[in-house]
Amino acid sequence: MTAVGTCRVFRPDPRTVDQCERHHRGSFSATRTHNWTVVVTVGGEVDAANSRALATYVEGQVAGARRLLIDLRLVDFFGTAGFAALHYINVICARNGIDWEVRCGRQVRRLLAICDPAGTLPLEKTRSLLDDIGASAGDRKLLVSRNN
Repeated sequence: MTAVGTCRVFRPDPRTVDQCERHHRGSFSATRTHNWTVVVTVGGEVDAANSRALATYVEGQVAGARRLLIDLRLVDFFGTAGFAALHYINVICARNGIDWEVRCGRQVRRLLAICDPAGTLPLEKTRSLLDDIGASAGDRKLLVSRNN
């Protein structure tokens, strides 16, 4: 006998794509690429005040996607509640058959090394030159906005 259950499915609101949402001291934005990939960029702080909003935001954006990339390189602070949000996103992606990856800098990598020693979350393998020289999130913002 097959198991019967329900699964919550979100349809992304086209008005929310490429628009930035602010929650407490963090900001989230999503972009869809031509190859069914959703890129969610997170900046600022991810903590107990906005980690649930991050997970809900990602859940609302991944409908119909085949791949998800979460870019956390602009994050200044990443608390343990952020790890719980990533774990929830992992469950969402596994349930919907979405291949996903986390791109992060030193701050997030350090916390994930402590909270996820088994490496269950799919971290990007390559490191950027900015990670190697120890550039902070503020330095990255200057490089991205070309205000240097």
